[in-house]
Amino acid sequence: MLPRLLRAKKKLVKYAAKLDDSPYYLVARILDPECRTAFLKDKDKIKITLEGEKKLYVVRKLWERFRDKASLPASYETVEKSGPALESTEQLSAFHKARRQHIKEQTRPQSQDEFDNYIGENPIPLDSRTTSLQWWNLPLQRTRFPRLSQLAIEVLSIPGMSDKPERVFSGARRRVPWDRTRTSPQILEETECLKDWTDHGILGILL
Repeated sequence: MLPRLLRAKKKLVKYAAKLDDSPYYLVARILDPECRTAFLKDKDKIKITLEGEKKLYVVRKLWERFRDKASLPASYETVEKSGPALESTEQLSAFHKARRQHIKEQTRPQSQDEFDNYIGENPIPLDSRTTSLQWWNLPLQRTRFPRLSQLAIEVLSIPGMSDKPERVFSGARRRVPWDRTRTSPQILEETECLKDWTDHGILGILL
């Protein structure tokens, strides 16, 4: 039994070491609001190590490629161009002045990079019922980080394991017998979605 456990441990260490070779794995860790760049820092959590700087450089380059191609959501552009006029500061109470200043500090200035703003903030604990993906999908985060939130949602939506896609692939083959080989990919995709939604009770919620 012991030799088998040692071989399994060796195999796990081997594949765990390969995770850092994937830029998308590094992006997923950094875009976890509870983590950010904490795993790149030294033991005292003060300064990013030399190896951490290399990993951060890889993530930054991936972000820059995505940023240059991504477009702002239509809702964000609408708010930016035709937002309602704000009241004069003189007309506000001390509470609302402080509130407006807080919102101004939290909102991303146009001249700054979203990624730099994000990693410059401290990690925050999430509610046990809130995932990183749900956090990025909040209206506040999509307003503060319009392009970075798109990248986060795309990356964090990638399944951590391939077992689910493999099951779907195998199930799709069973749904296409030899006398139905002309079934279009669109119909097959819709059928698989309906089956998955039925299994997870999503259709009952929608209906």
